[in-house]
Amino acid sequence: MEQKKKVKPSLFRNNTTGIAFIMLIIFCLAIMLFLSIILPEKEISERENRTLAKFPKFTVSSYFAGDFNRGIEDHYSDTFPFRDKFLNVNDKLTKLTSQFSSGGDDAIVVIQTGERDLGGEGAGDAEKAQQEAEEEVTD
Repeated sequence: MEQKKKVKPSLFRNNTTGIAFIMLIIFCLAIMLFLSIILPEKEISERENRTLAKFPKFTVSSYFAGDFNRGIEDHYSDTFPFRDKFLNVNDKLTKLTSQFSSGGDDAIVVIQTGERDLGGEGAGDAEKAQQEAEEEVTD
């Protein structure tokens, strides 16, 4: 009897396509690394009107506290190559997609849970509204 081979579905039909895709990703990452080393770093963001994060100084205590790693993350997120261009593209895409959304960012959803108001501005309004609602039902 002849045995049939089980074919697993995969994203790539053959190995050469998968290897080429992985090599393309590695190449793009290498280009970004090279550009981040070569291009001069900005100290001030004119777009955001703020000082960009500086590279942190290494100390053993800051390393074990996690401050050094957070500092590197903040520094790189502020200084990666073509940051302003990526932010502009993101703004344009956000504006484009917000045109197609139903409520946008201005939508407010009110859910009546029946829980008591815990205070703050307008404290007691929920209790008054609940009492008025009960009075209307009993009338």
